Amino acid sequence: MKLHGTLIFLLLITKTSFSQDDKQFSREQLPAFFLDCDVCDQTFFLQEISYVNFVRDRALADIYSLLTENIVGNGAREYKLFLIGQNRFLGKNDTLTFKALPNAADAENRDGILNLMKKGLLKYLVHTDLIHQIEYKINVAGDAVSKEQIKDNWNFWTLTFDSRLNGEANSNQRNLNMRYGFIINRTTEKIRTETGLSYGINNQKFKIDDSTNVAGHQSRTGGYHFLAFTAGKHLAVGQFATFFQSTQQNLSNSFSYFPAVEYNLFDYKEASRRQLRLIYRAGVRFQKYDETTIYNLNSEWLYPHAFVIQWVQIEKWGTINLAAVGWHYLNQRKNYSTSVYPSISFNPAKGLRIGFWGDLSIVNDQFHIRKKEASVNEILLDQIELKTDYMLSFGFNISYTFGSRYNNIVNVRFDLNDGFW
Repeated sequence: MKLHGTLIFLLLITKTSFSQDDKQFSREQLPAFFLDCDVCDQTFFLQEISYVNFVRDRALADIYSLLTENIVGNGAREYKLFLIGQNRFLGKNDTLTFKALPNAADAENRDGILNLMKKGLLKYLVHTDLIHQIEYKINVAGDAVSKEQIKDNWNFWTLTFDSRLNGEANSNQRNLNMRYGFIINRTTEKIRTETGLSYGINNQKFKIDDSTNVAGHQSRTGGYHFLAFTAGKHLAVGQFATFFQSTQQNLSNSFSYFPAVEYNLFDYKEASRRQLRLIYRAGVRFQKYDETTIYNLNSEWLYPHAFVIQWVQIEKWGTINLAAVGWHYLNQRKNYSTSVYPSISFNPAKGLRIGFWGDLSIVNDQFHIRKKEASVNEILLDQIELKTDYMLSFGFNISYTFGSRYNNIVNVRFDLNDGFW
C-alpha cells in the first residue's frame, strides 16, 4: 500500500492560558476531559495536551475517552480510542484506531496514542472558541491509496522467542527458575493459526543444619497448536492439539486433540468493546504417568469434551470479564471439573472505584494423582500435586477520591517505586 498523502494536524495550543489577539481563555472555559486507560502513561498526556481540563472523575467530563489495547496477529498492538460526548457534547461519539508496528518501542506507541488522541479531540474543539487556535493541512496527490494488493514478504507469519531466568540465594537456601518459549503465528481475516513450545524448571535447595539439606526439582514441558477458520461475522471453527509433561502432576507425557466450534453473539468487529462467546470442544487425550496413579494405572485414554462461555464488556462505567468452563469425560462419566473466572470493576459514583476478581474450580478429574503418599519435603516444597475437591483464589479492591475536580498539574518529584525504600 502506497500513501501519496499525509494528514497532519497541528494543534498550536501549548500554554496554560490561550490568547487570540486580545481574547483570553481561562481554564474553566476548556472542555473537561477524562482518560480511562490502564496501559497509559497518564503523566505524559497531561504534559502534552494542555488545551483540555483533565478531570479525576468520568462523570465530570465533557469528553469521556476509553483506550483499549489488543494484540494482533503479528505480535503488534492495536489501540482503539472510544470518545463519548457528555454534558455539552452529549451525543457526539467517535472511534479511532492506531496499529503499532511489531516490536515498536514504548515511546513510539505512546507518541502514536498521543497523535490519535489529538485527532479525536479535534472533533470537539472545533465546537468551542478554541477553533480560532487550530490550524491543519491535508496534502493529497492523486489517489491516496493504490489499488494493488498488500505485499508481505513473510506472508503474515510471525515468530516469537521468549526466555526468562530468575533466582535468589543466601547462606541457607537457593532457588533457580528458568523458562524458555517459542511461538509461531499466522493471522489473516480468514485463518488464524499458532504453534507454541515451552520448557521450564525450578530447582530449590535448603540447608536445615550442618548435616541436613533438602532439595527439590520441578520440570514442565508444553506444546500446543491451534487452527481457526472464520465462518462468518459470528461463527468460527477450529482444532486444538496439545502436549504436556509435568513432574509435579506425575505426567510423563500427555497428548490431546480437540475439534472446536465458537459462536460470538456480537459481531467480531466489536471484540475490543464487547464479546459473548460460546465454545464447544470434544476430543481425545492420552496420558502416561511417571508413577502408578490412585486408580492403579500407568497410562490411559480419555475422551473429554468441554463447554466455555465468556463475556467481556468494556464501558465507561467499568469492565466485566466473566468466563466459565465445564469439562466432562465420555468414558469416565462420574469425573468432571468446572471453573468460574469473574473479573469486575466499576464506578458506581463520583470518585468511587470497586473491583473484584476470582477463580473457583470444582475438581473431580485428577486422574494423574500418584498412588504413593507424598513425603513431608515434597509437600512443603510443592513438588507433587495433592488430591483436592476445589481450588479458590480471589481479590477485592475499593478506592474513593474526593476534592478538586481538576487533574491538570504534573509533579513527579520523589515518584519512587518500592525498590528505593
